[in-house]
Amino acid sequence: MIMKTTTLFAAALACLSAMTVQAHVGMKTPCARYHPAAGCPAPPSGQSIDYDINAPIGTSDNAARPLCKHTVPYTKRTVYNAGQTINTAYSVGAPHGGGHCQWALSYDEGKTWVVIKTLIRDCLRNAGPDYTVPVQIPANAPSGKATFMWLWNNAIGNRELYSNCADIEIKGTNGGSITGVAPLIANYGSSSVYLPEFATGADGREHFDKRKPVTIRVSGGNGPAEPEPVTTRPPKPTITTARPKPTDCPIAAAAETVYKTVYKTVTVTGAAQPTNA
Repeated sequence: MIMKTTTLFAAALACLSAMTVQAHVGMKTPCARYHPAAGCPAPPSGQSIDYDINAPIGTSDNAARPLCKHTVPYTKRTVYNAGQTINTAYSVGAPHGGGHCQWALSYDEGKTWVVIKTLIRDCLRNAGPDYTVPVQIPANAPSGKATFMWLWNNAIGNRELYSNCADIEIKGTNGGSITGVAPLIANYGSSSVYLPEFATGADGREHFDKRKPVTIRVSGGNGPAEPEPVTTRPPKPTITTARPKPTDCPIAAAAETVYKTVYKTVTVTGAAQPTNA
């Protein structure tokens, strides 16, 4: 009986492990804060490399980590010119049916964000292990230190929000402003917008039309960013529709049930207790 139970326990762990890898995605170019990839800066003093960089920052029930996941910026920043296109890259376990992605800039260390690109439904759809998306910095972007954020709400699987941030410096105009919308924050705690799974049918894109207009204004000489409201709405993001893909791991739910059942019934004397990664 013990042998059979142990075998079931191992099988459940294997499936859950595979499911975890598949569900996780992270931004690696530009370097997300504390990314373990070669070529990324060393973490700032008091911080450490994040070997779980691909994990989500929260679920529809729990905002576990802050936006960006890490709040202390890199000391070294990647420099981009206003109008330049960043070929953003991601490490992908599995596309999980795609989803919604947003990219945003902040000049005040994450207090105020303006979206510079939105990809509805097809973000990460059919993505391979290395996935890229071109994101252009606005041509009128002011010079200064900025935070570049990526957000992803997956189409299939647990209702999660993924986010990574890169610390960049923009060479642009001496002062100026960027006008756009604030990002939609969904599936990030019980008070956030809830997006159910959208393998087929409605995908919640109407929520993106309700994002609030915002203008980020930066004074000359790399002064602080000053958000101010605008009275006109910017253009709506381009929306494309593609055929959905089936759930990536159809046995995941069954495996999780086995895992929970076995975990409650098996005790191995003297063995170390499992810990969460």
